[in-house]
Amino acid sequence: MGQKTKARLLSFSYERSPDYVTKAMRWKTSQVVQVSTRVRLIDEIPFSHFTTYVPANIAENYSENDLSTQPLFNLLERSGIQIINAHQTVSATLADPEIASSIGVAVGSALLSLNRVVRDEDCNGVEYLSALYRPDMFRLEMPLTRVGQQNKRHWQPTVRQKNGNEV
Repeated sequence: MGQKTKARLLSFSYERSPDYVTKAMRWKTSQVVQVSTRVRLIDEIPFSHFTTYVPANIAENYSENDLSTQPLFNLLERSGIQIINAHQTVSATLADPEIASSIGVAVGSALLSLNRVVRDEDCNGVEYLSALYRPDMFRLEMPLTRVGQQNKRHWQPTVRQKNGNEV
C-alpha cells in the first residue's frame, strides 16, 4: 500500500501512551510514544485516516519529515527493528465529524476499523496502528480453506508462498 498510495501527515507529537495502547503493547505502565496521524490517498482521493503509536526510543531514529515522505515500516526497519509478526482486528464504526472531513465522507458514514499491533523478534510491541477506511475504496480479502475432520471442520486462512502457490 505504501508504494501505490501517498500519505499526508496531519499531526505529529510525543506523549504518554493511552491505556488501550499500553495494554495492547503489553506494557506494565504507560510509555512515551510518538503519535502521528495521517491520511492515505490514492490518486489524490483520501481513503483512510490512521494514527500510529511508536515507542519514543525507536521513533527518535527518524524525523517528522521522514514520516511525511516514507512508509513507517521502512523507517522502523531502517532503525534496525526486525519486524516478525502482527495481530490485527477488523471491525466497523461510524465517521465522526473530524474523520469524515479528513477522508471526504458524510458524518455517520460506516467505516472499516482496523487495529494492529506490530512486534519485533523479541515480541516487543513496536507499533500500534488505529486505522479507519472508507469501505467504498478499501477491502480486506483472504482465501479460506476448509480443514478438520467430520463435525470439527472449520475455515482456516490459506497461506500463500512467495511463488503464489497455496500451502
